[in-house]
Amino acid sequence: MRKGIGIVDMEYGRVAGEEQNSITLFRGIPYAKPPVGELRWKAPQPAEPWEGVRECRRFRDMCIQNPGWVGMDAFEHHSQSEDCLYLNIWTPAASAEEELPVLFWIHGGGFQGGLGDEELYHGWSLAAKGVLVVSINYRLGALGFLAHPELSRESEHGVSGNYGLLDQIAALRWVKKNIRGFGGDPNRIVLDGQSAGGMSVGALISSPLTSGLYSAAIIQSGGPTAGRAVTLSQGEQIGVELLEKLSCRNLRELRSLPVEQVLKASCPEPGDPLQYQPFVDGYVLREDPYEAISAGRIGQVPLIIGGNADEGLFAPFGGKEYVDFLASVRAIFGENTEDFLKLYKVTEENFQRACLDAQRDYGFLNIQRVLSRLSKVHPCPVYQYYFVEPIVLEDGTFVGATHSAELFYVFHTLSVMGGSTPEGKPMKPRLSQAQYALSDAMGSYWSNFAKHGDPNSPGLPGWAPLSSTAPQYLRLEAEGIQTEATRFPEKLELLKSKL
Repeated sequence: MRKGIGIVDMEYGRVAGEEQNSITLFRGIPYAKPPVGELRWKAPQPAEPWEGVRECRRFRDMCIQNPGWVGMDAFEHHSQSEDCLYLNIWTPAASAEEELPVLFWIHGGGFQGGLGDEELYHGWSLAAKGVLVVSINYRLGALGFLAHPELSRESEHGVSGNYGLLDQIAALRWVKKNIRGFGGDPNRIVLDGQSAGGMSVGALISSPLTSGLYSAAIIQSGGPTAGRAVTLSQGEQIGVELLEKLSCRNLRELRSLPVEQVLKASCPEPGDPLQYQPFVDGYVLREDPYEAISAGRIGQVPLIIGGNADEGLFAPFGGKEYVDFLASVRAIFGENTEDFLKLYKVTEENFQRACLDAQRDYGFLNIQRVLSRLSKVHPCPVYQYYFVEPIVLEDGTFVGATHSAELFYVFHTLSVMGGSTPEGKPMKPRLSQAQYALSDAMGSYWSNFAKHGDPNSPGLPGWAPLSSTAPQYLRLEAEGIQTEATRFPEKLELLKSKL
């Protein structure tokens, strides 16, 4: 049997991992100093070197966070702390000379929670397809995205708030500098992230600080959305209000507080907009990633962008009660309200399902709008996918192709699907051989893209890039993978006329 890579020499010291079936996993390599004490709310600093061989055989702490953003099993059984700036590497290489492509994974969680080593993200399967997988932790919530005038004044760049993005950039620079020792190719690094991780990828390809650090990018269910950008001044005002809430007169007092107090004071209430997220600060982000991506002012690399059928993120209509749903529809569609109700077959009994369908179409329309503009100005191929394979429980309950459902297919971790949810109620999904085959195909598309900037290879259904004259996407479903030009055109035309 082929051997793993063994001990790796890096600029900071030597590391040893754990080998399994010729793949070596290095857990918890530090890419920056612990952001504690005076380094709380400062840009990440280079890690300290060490003597001898560092045993990287356990995952390190996830960023301390409030509950509700990650599976309850991980939240309750995974240690947490501010000392969280570590990364993990799955490498199939046997030597540093192999120069294999690298997938740089950024987890989601609304910029409030999550961790890079959650079981559904494990990189064994993609590594078996010839790709190094790197997963990272980064600062979250107020620890990662607190802006304040005093923080901006102490910064050499006159800004504050994007510490979580700066962590991601520091990890990316670390990979660019060190990955060759693990058998990786520093010139073939594909960014990949889902939800807030996908938004992070959109931010990174829009940032002037990442030029030359990546060769391709994948945005999963985190496509750019108009109207979400927050300015530095808005973020600083949020920071001023947090200090007042905590009765802190200055940053020194804030930095001296136990982190649990900061977490409690900054925890969003149910239904509140997320306050702690990336800011357009003029340094890390010069403009709204939505505008940058729509206009092609991004890294000139191949892209994959897509979403899932039943997630409907950021749609401007909804409501828990029928009367609230109707009010939101009338406010948007006005004289065309009846057209909307007829197209979506809305009744008081099924309005929640109809709402999900309309939100699904809105999300699809949003991505197509952005990609239509991008395809006219971006010089590299852009591939769109639409994941429609539903989660169906053993008792027949239809859950749908929900937010995050595609991750189990990309990472080939179907065996842990439903095992842990943010609500703490495990699900038991029904799985078939066709779904495992879909997972294998999706892993091949992703690994091909990391290798060549093109997801295609013999034996897979063809995936054509977008063009300004032929909008098309790859529909991912266990019954069959196929190319489509659009979905529900009559519904999309109505949405397009009002949104």
